[in-house]
Order: sequence, then structure tokens, then C-alpha cells
Amino acid sequence: MAFTNKKEWCIIHACQSYHYKVMGWSIHRRPNKDDPKYLIYEEDHEMSLNWVDGAAHLYDWYGPEKFSHILDFIDRNIKTKKVFIHCDLGKSRSPSIGLLYLAKRIKIIPGQTFQLAFHAFKKIFPQYSPGGIGIYIESKWQDIV
Repeated sequence: MAFTNKKEWCIIHACQSYHYKVMGWSIHRRPNKDDPKYLIYEEDHEMSLNWVDGAAHLYDWYGPEKFSHILDFIDRNIKTKKVFIHCDLGKSRSPSIGLLYLAKRIKIIPGQTFQLAFHAFKKIFPQYSPGGIGIYIESKWQDIV
């Protein structure tokens, strides 16, 4: 997607490849995992996440509070910006953030359980096919606010 006027947009890059690019890292040259920018980097109206589409245990590293932080980032920007969330294929990580926002923050879809939100979201976005992130979100549903 071409952003003709980036000032109009809030962008969340939910993929490790972009995160490494923006940070100037490579798979062979990256900082220690204790680096505060290792998992999440935020500047102005852009957020980059060091996420791969993998098993649920990968998201334990993030914890529910990081998911809530992402939703807070959207809340801070959505009143004045268009929001664009992407990942590599657009079927798991980025739509999972969208599902969380619709269910937990603006309550357009049911938010009592992940399963209710999942089925409602599939009607909006039939391509949604979460991998481990879906399993993780379901297991931490009540903790992500």
C-alpha cells in the first residue's frame, strides 16, 4: 500500500521482517533480547513488532500487557488518523490485532470469549486464520484489556 500522506496514518507493522528492517538488524546482527526495542518499537504514529507467525508460546514473551499496549496505541491515534495494521500474509497476526480492537475496545463484535469474537470476526474477514497467536489470545482473553 502506498501512503501518499503518511501524516494521515497510524501504522502497525506486525512482522519481524519489517521490525528488523526499521531497526537496522539482520538475523545475524541483532541486539540482546533485553534491549527495550527488541520486541516493540514505537515512534510517532508507527509501531513495529518483532513478531513471527508461530506457536502460542512465542507470544508468552510478549504477555497480555503488550497486547493491551498495542490497543492503547490504536486508541491514542484513531481519533485523528487512519489505522493500518499489516503482517506478512494478512491472515493471522494483523487481523488478530483488529479482532482484539473490535471486541475489547470498541465492542463492535462480542467480547465475552475469544470463540464468540472469532466467529463474529470471520463473518467480517473470512480469510482470518490465526496460528499460535489465536491460541495464545484465547488462553489470555480475560487478561488482555
